[in-house]
Amino acid sequence: MTGFKLGVITDEISQNIEDAIRIAKQYGLEGLELRSVDGKQLHRLSDQRVEEIAAMIHDAGLQVCGLSTPVFKCNLKNQEETAAHHRMLRRYAELARRLEAPFIRGFSFWADGEWDAAYPGIVRELQRTVPVLEEFGVRFILEADPSVFATNGAKVASLVRAVSSPRVRALYDPGNNLWDPDGELPYPDGYEALRGLICHIHAKDAVREQGRTDAIAIGKGQVGYDRVLARLAEDGYDGWLVVETHYRLASTLSEEQLKRPAGYAFSAGGEEATMECLESLLDLLGQHGQKIC
Repeated sequence: MTGFKLGVITDEISQNIEDAIRIAKQYGLEGLELRSVDGKQLHRLSDQRVEEIAAMIHDAGLQVCGLSTPVFKCNLKNQEETAAHHRMLRRYAELARRLEAPFIRGFSFWADGEWDAAYPGIVRELQRTVPVLEEFGVRFILEADPSVFATNGAKVASLVRAVSSPRVRALYDPGNNLWDPDGELPYPDGYEALRGLICHIHAKDAVREQGRTDAIAIGKGQVGYDRVLARLAEDGYDGWLVVETHYRLASTLSEEQLKRPAGYAFSAGGEEATMECLESLLDLLGQHGQKIC
């Protein structure tokens, strides 16, 4: 039996941090992952507001399990954009230290060209993050996303290995595979590609049919969480498993909202959908005899 640490990304519930804390406590979660609060991405909040949020989370007996950032969702060929994102990375590293968050989640630049041609430049920019990560004692976890160059586990793994630093690791999000233009399977393919590099997991689900992908409650889609959870237990994973709902009951998130999740419009209707996902995930974990530690 393994013990996952369970968390949720706060703006999948609400832009009000109090709402996210309430839901986390209601479902017995241990952690909150921060992306946008008060309608703003975290790096745009004042230091005073960040301190207030940190105090509320601490007083609730919860941890900040990571920072979901938009770092390197930018144009690799645009030097000004790339430089701005390196400055953004430093700001997030400062916030991670202040919030005692172990991870900064980031990406591999907008996919506006060929993977093979872009690959050396992506590796170079990721390697440039290492001194900042070492300075602040935080890790950068690279996530696959259909809008960036690394759209799946195999590509993320190749980049992480090429960077060759313990400060740069992988985030496994099997749900994202259902948007992968290369068609990598969430499991076993996505997991096996990243095995040994994973230090954080996001959970979402979706259905892909006739070239269209629609988000759905965890456990009701095509990820196959029964198999994923069983394998994680077998391999002794004891890190964070964080719900990233990306699903709404009475509406559908737009492609732009999925590409750049943040703000009040993104969070609208998220509480009910996230509660459904949490109930389903807890049920699945219970079926596998897995405790939440």
